[in-house]
Amino acid sequence: MKLFVTLLLISFSLSAFSQAMRSREQYSKYEDYMNRSRRKKNAGIVFLSVGSGLAIGGAALIVDGVHKDRQYNGYYSDLSDGEVEAVVGALVSVVGVGFMCGSIPFFVGAHRSKVKALSFALKTERLPKLYSTALAGRQYPAISLQIPLGR
Repeated sequence: MKLFVTLLLISFSLSAFSQAMRSREQYSKYEDYMNRSRRKKNAGIVFLSVGSGLAIGGAALIVDGVHKDRQYNGYYSDLSDGEVEAVVGALVSVVGVGFMCGSIPFFVGAHRSKVKALSFALKTERLPKLYSTALAGRQYPAISLQIPLGR
């Protein structure tokens, strides 16, 4: 019985080396979350760039429309060319600000995906192994999962 208990305790203290290493083609949560983070960050940058371009262009249309003089177009109109240009510029600016505000969830999602990716880490650990008369360390891959308990 003592021999059985001793072998059982030794078997629990040793790590299992029969697990195969994952190749790069197979599924990896770290790479999956990092790819998500990159895609969301790129989408956020595109939304922010388009939005700032539209807002600047709309502001330019507003300024140009305000500085235009009322000109006679040959027909009666309640709005002059400058007023129409200012209204269109205001609408374009509002759409641009909407795009810039729409980029915020993409940046937040990219940060969250990156934090999740960094919580999964593949690292090597050392296991003491007895070689004939000497004790040496053998490295083996291990997956660690960090769970923040303070939140």
